[in-house]
Amino acid sequence: MSSTQTDQQEGWPEIAGYRLLRILGHGGMSTVYLGQQLSLGREVAIKLMRKEALTDEIGRRRFENEARTIARLDHPHIVHIHEVGRTKEGQPYHVMPVLPRGHLGKRNLTRDESRVREILEALLSALAYAHSRGVIHLDIKPDNVMVGRFGEVYLLDWGIAARHGAGATG
Repeated sequence: MSSTQTDQQEGWPEIAGYRLLRILGHGGMSTVYLGQQLSLGREVAIKLMRKEALTDEIGRRRFENEARTIARLDHPHIVHIHEVGRTKEGQPYHVMPVLPRGHLGKRNLTRDESRVREILEALLSALAYAHSRGVIHLDIKPDNVMVGRFGEVYLLDWGIAARHGAGATG
């Protein structure tokens, strides 16, 4: 077993330069792991396309285009990508910051009108920025809005975003 897998679960993929610590969540096409970037000693989120989804060419293109789309969008309320790559087995992945306070779907904000307003202003700013660059998100929902360490919000999951004049990115 290599040094990057010393503390990993048996059968988890090996990603050079990272140690997978635990699963943060699952989607239809991917699994998100909490990982450690070994070179910098920082925690990161690693979104890895599931092996069983690799046979779906449309899904694979959508996953890979998500990182390209995010890379075009440098905004304080749009999640950033640190790195993209493939495992030895050919599974695409991308590495993002850890957003430790979860998604908005876990929160009840019915009695916090000022916080709702802050969140909406942040999201509208992110969407206006994306739209000005020809990108339309297409999947806005509470589960795709994550909260960072200090309460800041980030829009993520750009896998089915459409680019103006280019059709869907997936």
